[in-house]
Amino acid sequence: MALECIVKKEFDVREGEHMANELSTMQDVVSTLEAIVDNTRIFTDPEYLDRYAQDTSLCAAGRPDAVVKVLSTEEVQQIVKLAHEHHIPVTPRSSGVGFYGAGIPEQGGIVIDMSAMKKIRRIDKRNRWVMVEAGVTYGEVQAELAKEGMRVLNPLLAHSEKSVITSTLEREPKLTPKHHLDETILTMEMVLPTGNIFHTGSMAISQGQPEKVPDETHSDLCNFHGPGVDWFRLVPGSLGTFGIVTVMNVKTTLIPTQSKMVFLGFDKLEDCVEPFYHIERTLIGDDCFLLNNRYLASILAADAADIERISSVLPAYTIVLNLTAGEWYPEDKMAYQEEALHDIARTFLVTPLETLPNVPDVAAKISALLYQPWDNGTYWKFRARGASQEVFFLTQLQRSPEFLKVITEVAAQCNYPLSDMGLYIQPKQHGRTFHMEAGFPYDPEDSAQRQRIETVYQKVSEALVTQGAFFYRIYGLWADMVYSRTGTYHKTLKRIKRSLDPHSILNPGKLGF
Repeated sequence: MALECIVKKEFDVREGEHMANELSTMQDVVSTLEAIVDNTRIFTDPEYLDRYAQDTSLCAAGRPDAVVKVLSTEEVQQIVKLAHEHHIPVTPRSSGVGFYGAGIPEQGGIVIDMSAMKKIRRIDKRNRWVMVEAGVTYGEVQAELAKEGMRVLNPLLAHSEKSVITSTLEREPKLTPKHHLDETILTMEMVLPTGNIFHTGSMAISQGQPEKVPDETHSDLCNFHGPGVDWFRLVPGSLGTFGIVTVMNVKTTLIPTQSKMVFLGFDKLEDCVEPFYHIERTLIGDDCFLLNNRYLASILAADAADIERISSVLPAYTIVLNLTAGEWYPEDKMAYQEEALHDIARTFLVTPLETLPNVPDVAAKISALLYQPWDNGTYWKFRARGASQEVFFLTQLQRSPEFLKVITEVAAQCNYPLSDMGLYIQPKQHGRTFHMEAGFPYDPEDSAQRQRIETVYQKVSEALVTQGAFFYRIYGLWADMVYSRTGTYHKTLKRIKRSLDPHSILNPGKLGF
C-alpha cells in the first residue's frame, strides 16, 4: 500500500474506524519531514527509492515512498512521532547492505536510513564494552578499539557495509564461542513506535545521553536485564518491529598478544563431531569454526576463477582453530592449549596442521582476516556466482550430519550442483549449541538459476523445520513456517507488538505482524 493511500484514509486497527488526516498528499508528508531534517537528506526520486526496494535476499521487492537519512536519535524520534500520529509505515535501516529482507518495506512509507550515524560514543576498557551509534561498521569500530588493545566480537568476515548494531540485532553468530561472550548486547537506546525514548538494562537509570549515564549515575552499564522484559532477547531478531535501536553498548575483548592458527581436516562431517566437541569442552582457542572446502576456498582464492582449483585440493571439511593468549602468562597458556590439542589429536587420530596442502600462507591469510570485515572486493559468499542464499539454524553438533543429508538430498532433487554449496558450522557457548549454515551460490542475473534457488530455499527450509532444526532467526518465509508450529508464542508476540506499537507502524508485515 503506497503512502499516498495510507495518509488519505487511515485505518485504526484497535477501533476499526477510519480516520481523517490532515496530511493528504506525499508533498504534505515531505513538507512536514523538512521541518525535522534538511531537505537534502529527504529522497523521493523513484530511481533512488529503488535502492531500498530490495536487498540480496529472495524477499519480494517493496519500494518506500520516501527515504530520510538521519544524523541523530532526536531526528529518528521526531520522524517516528510523526509516523505514529499519522499512521505512516516506517522501516529502519542502518547498513548499506541487507541479506534477509529486514530493511525492505512491505507497505511503502518512510525508510529511516541511520547509516550516517557514525559516532563511537564511549569506550570502557575496564568493563570491556564500546558504545556505538547505529551506522558504525565493524571496520570503523575495530580501528578505534585497536588503539586501546581491544576488539569487538565479530561474525565471520562480516560485509564491510554491515553495521555492528544491525549484525548484532540480526543475531549473526560470533567467532568466539565463550559463554560470557555469546550474547554481546549490554544496554540499548531505542526509539519506541510512539516516538518515546527507551533505555534498557542499567542505562534505564537515566534518560540522558547514553554515554553520560556512567558518570551521572555511577553505573558501569553492564547490567543488561530489564526494565520489565528481557529486551536484549526480545528485540534481536525482531526486524525493527518493536523499536528502533539508535545506540548500543556491546561487549569487547582484548586483542591477543600471542596466537597460533591450526587446521584439522576431515573427509566426512561425521568424523568431525567428537574432535570438535572435545576442542570446545577443553575451552581452548578464542576462535573456532568449521568450513567445507567450497566456503574456505571462497575466502582463500585470489579471485573467483581460482575458487574451483583451491576447493579441489582442500579437505572436504576443515576445523579452523585459533589458539590465543593475552596479558596473563601467555607462554603458559599457549603451552597448555597446544598440549590439550595434541591429546585430542592422539585420541581421534587426526593431525593438527599449521598450513593446508597446496595453499601457501593459509594461516597468515586467515589470521589477517579474522577480526576484520571482508574488504577484498566482492563479498566472499558471492564471489563464485554473484549471489548466495543461506539457510541457517541451531542444532546439536551430533545432528549436523543428519541435517546435511537432508539439505543435500533436497538440493539434489532440485538439480542444484552440490559442489557449489558452502557449509559453515559455528559453536556457541563452548559447544552447548551450534550454528549450522548452508550457502547456495547462484547467478542473480540468470532467471532460471534464481527460480531454482527459490525452490531449493523453500524446500530445504521446510524439510529442516520438519526434522526439528531450530530456526532462531525467523526471516522471510521462515516466519510462517516457524510460527505455525509455536502455539501461543506468536500470539504473545502479537500482544507485545500491539502494546508497543498500537498503530503497527514499525516495519509492518514482518514476523507475521
